[in-house]
Amino acid sequence: MKPPLISPSPRPVSLKQSIPANLQTAFADEQWNNAANLARQRHRATKDPYYLAIEIAAKSQSDNVADRSACKLLVEGLVRDNTTIPDVDALDLYELACYRTDIKYSETIGILRARLVKASPKDQKSCVRCFDACVWNSDWKNAQQIATSLNKNFAGERKFLFRYILATHQFSMSKDCPDSSRKIFSSLARAQADKAFDSRLVPAKSGYHIHPTAVSESEAGLWLHIRVVHCSLEENLELFKKPQYSPLTFLDIGQREPYQRVLTYLRHCKAWDDLLQIGKAVIEEAIRISQLEAEAIEQDENVINLKRLAALEAEKGATEAESSVKKDLASAIEKARPRRSLKDYMYISSSCEYNLFRDIHDAAKYGSNSKRAFKQVRSVIDRLIRALTRAGSMRPIYQRTYDVFSLAISVARGSLVTPHPDGVSQRVVHITNHAFIHCDEPNSFNEVMVYMKWLTQPEIAVFITSLRARGIKCTDIFQRLMVTSLALRLRYIVATHSVLGTNGNRCGFCNAVMESATCIPCLKSIASAALETYRSGLEEAGPGRDKLSNHSQNPLAGITETGACSLLRLAGLGSLSQFNGTSPLYHTNIRMFLQAVIWLDSCLTISPPISNTHRMVLVKLYLLMGCVSRAKALWDPFDVKNSLLDSLGLMYIDRLSSIAPGLFLSSSIRDNPVDRFMVHFTKGLKTTTPKRIMDSLEQGSYDGVQGMIMRVRKQAASCTLVIAVVEERRGLRMRAGKVDITPIEDYDLVRKLSIDHDLKDITDYSIFNAQAAEVSDAQDAEMIPLHKMVNYGPLPTGTRAHLGLLSERFLDFVCYVQPKEYKPSRAGLVTQLDWEYASTTSCHLEEQMRILLGIADVNHPPEREGAEPSRRRVTEASLTASEYSYHKIIWRLVHAVKDTLTLAILSTSTNDSREHIRLLVNGILDSLKDQTEDFLDVPENIQSKLYAFHGFAALHAMGMLRESILAVKHTVHYLTMASEKARNVDKLRTSTELTWLSSEIKKLSSAAVESENTIKGRIKLLRTYLENVDGWRDRLCDWVFREYATVYDKDKEFKDEICEKIKAAIPKANAELWADEVGESWRELMKGWIAAKFD
Repeated sequence: MKPPLISPSPRPVSLKQSIPANLQTAFADEQWNNAANLARQRHRATKDPYYLAIEIAAKSQSDNVADRSACKLLVEGLVRDNTTIPDVDALDLYELACYRTDIKYSETIGILRARLVKASPKDQKSCVRCFDACVWNSDWKNAQQIATSLNKNFAGERKFLFRYILATHQFSMSKDCPDSSRKIFSSLARAQADKAFDSRLVPAKSGYHIHPTAVSESEAGLWLHIRVVHCSLEENLELFKKPQYSPLTFLDIGQREPYQRVLTYLRHCKAWDDLLQIGKAVIEEAIRISQLEAEAIEQDENVINLKRLAALEAEKGATEAESSVKKDLASAIEKARPRRSLKDYMYISSSCEYNLFRDIHDAAKYGSNSKRAFKQVRSVIDRLIRALTRAGSMRPIYQRTYDVFSLAISVARGSLVTPHPDGVSQRVVHITNHAFIHCDEPNSFNEVMVYMKWLTQPEIAVFITSLRARGIKCTDIFQRLMVTSLALRLRYIVATHSVLGTNGNRCGFCNAVMESATCIPCLKSIASAALETYRSGLEEAGPGRDKLSNHSQNPLAGITETGACSLLRLAGLGSLSQFNGTSPLYHTNIRMFLQAVIWLDSCLTISPPISNTHRMVLVKLYLLMGCVSRAKALWDPFDVKNSLLDSLGLMYIDRLSSIAPGLFLSSSIRDNPVDRFMVHFTKGLKTTTPKRIMDSLEQGSYDGVQGMIMRVRKQAASCTLVIAVVEERRGLRMRAGKVDITPIEDYDLVRKLSIDHDLKDITDYSIFNAQAAEVSDAQDAEMIPLHKMVNYGPLPTGTRAHLGLLSERFLDFVCYVQPKEYKPSRAGLVTQLDWEYASTTSCHLEEQMRILLGIADVNHPPEREGAEPSRRRVTEASLTASEYSYHKIIWRLVHAVKDTLTLAILSTSTNDSREHIRLLVNGILDSLKDQTEDFLDVPENIQSKLYAFHGFAALHAMGMLRESILAVKHTVHYLTMASEKARNVDKLRTSTELTWLSSEIKKLSSAAVESENTIKGRIKLLRTYLENVDGWRDRLCDWVFREYATVYDKDKEFKDEICEKIKAAIPKANAELWADEVGESWRELMKGWIAAKFD
């Protein structure tokens, strides 16, 4: 189920000019008590209901619950009594007054606005204000009724027609539209959109004429959107075949966006025949226009004479740079060219777009007769290029697109014949030539990857081998390194994707058997070759690397990325389930991991990369090893803010609170790494986006409104929002163990979410595509992509987000304290009601957490017995081991609270109920003990010096254990207070009746203190490790550079080789500086842990 949209901020309200100045000033300055008193006095004197609205609005801004709820009760009464409020200004005030209450806008204020419009349909200003208010609050139900009235009563204004169409369409898609009426409103939106769109057709002698300005580009976009949503593919295809509705008519009148949307739609629906026909028609028209231009240019006398002079200069050997005639000729050609109409310009520019070439290529590829279609397409494209060249319209970008298309055609046609068994084929030659020529261009890698999917295993081996051989022969150092970098990257992709060159589970390059979709021999070869090439490249490039500067690519950085990623995979990073071990590095070869890190870091200093992939990988690796300050220094230059937070922000802040509490310990409670997320989401979803929607409506950009609405819905269903809230609260608890921060129920961004709502991870991982290209729609499931491999635990999921939110709700529950000033007259009755509410709340939380964790319920029906294990596997795959233990403990605590309240507080306990609660407490003790032991666990058979490294790498486990300890402590305090209240309220109970519960509570408290002391002992131990600065520098350098393979190690020779090449490639000064930075980063990290609170 889709999450509900987040309620927007209240719209600014200005009082009428006729209002007394003192009341105006008090209201504008937010002096709410003064404003309410002044408004009440004026209401008594004038009996004007507007002053009553001012009084209610001013009172609603106070913290008094009764004053905040007064307007809600008033509005519900007005709706119920079928009352109409004729003053739109008073309605604005009532809307402001209801902002802080839970009301359904479409059933309260929205209804009152629709009634006002119905009562005063000719008051355009008031009607428009009501429509805008409904749109602001996403109330499309009443907005549709208001838009209908506006369109009917002000038919001469075109904007009201399209607002009516937009509102009708949005209402038909909203939850407020009854299922029985949805089809009616869908048909109405489509019919009105078709009618409005047909207004561009002007009758003419030959049939019709399309008026170029009758329908704007945005209005046409709205029409297309409605057609796509509400009509079937068959209906749309039939319509687009008609001349007056063909996408070509958009080009005829200069509207490119609707034309491109139709092509995108046809591609999405795989209407290849229609797509091919449209593409050929565009190109044929462009050829006709270019030929007419060429004829005019060739007949120009000035052009003819200059061509002769240019030919004479060429015979004399004059270079193009020295020739002034060439410049004069180019100028003469442009003067001789007939002036292009808007239509001509559209066809010429559209005919050379990459997307069009891609579409007609795929249409030919997937059509019924591929061989014939490819031949036709190649012919028409060649004619286009000749016509453009003849007319002097050929641009370098057009030539580049043509080269890519020609290669695609050659490869595709080559796939129609049986490949040669030795891998030597014409298409391999074409791909090799293309990769060699364009190796220095940013898109060359992605282009080649597209064509490699067509090749067989022998062809892939021949292609990569021949490309590497051509690179070695290059005399230019930059081109040689670029070709080598490209060849190594391609081989890396083949070595980590068993679907390339499909041959069972064998490597597409060397044909060796792959382990978990990875070719170990190839990765070893790649890492070794990359290190050697990197070292020789640095030496040949010289100290300043002038030979590699002034280029759009950095080959040394690309080689480093490929080699380092190979080392990471060989080290075992991400090869086993993240659910095993205390950190993602638990099963990783630490020395090989550190070799990859220092190589990437050294390259960042010596030869800074141009792409962001290099820096982002380093950020993730430093987070894995606990060097948070170093990761932050690399992250900050990305300057991720505003809309980028939703797509990139989790790459840094996910699980950060459990690793580095120091980042959350500043003096300001809001000064933390997550603060900008809260500001962005609060401002963007509640204010900025609604304002932009209103601006788009005012400007007539109806198509833009659709995009913004879709974006709001996407953000409301984002994991980023929920995880940011959870991280913020966990981080703030590091300052003080108590949850003295904003309760979840006061977070407008997440308080309405339930486990039934689908949340998705919308992080953009394409930044890692340089080393993890998508090569197939059905990629091998065992192959772990780079962004998963370097992430600290499993990627964000809806399950993890919901579990985090439920755990925070539980902490709010057990930490809630009644205000001191709250002193009810019947304390005993209020306490009884509070316990009943607490019992209901804990029961609800326990049930939701049990469902998400996949824990069986003894009362569930037999047919659901198989559901829990499946659900549990999904949950385990979404969490680290520490997170799973934490949420399991939270569930046990909720269960214990629920049953204690029900069986021991609200009723007299029995022997059975006492035994049941003791079992629950023992379960909590066992879980806490297991989590503590897991946190202390380190891999077996490692050197003693590596114990410290695993301690820093496992800080996430320590952070989640601290969260478990705090949850136990807060639960202990809650149950203690509840038992004391039970003794005080019910005097009939004996003083010893709840003594058994006290002993169980003491067990929980003792276990929490014991685990807390364990954490403090680990903090002290890690701090001790870091005291010797010089010792840590030598230790880190030894881990990276010393030969450490034992005689029994099957990879001894390879590991020794890597150590020697790392020594040769990384300057000693760089290594020592790196070691100092790592040690200092750990010391800074431990300062934060020392300051973290456990109370």
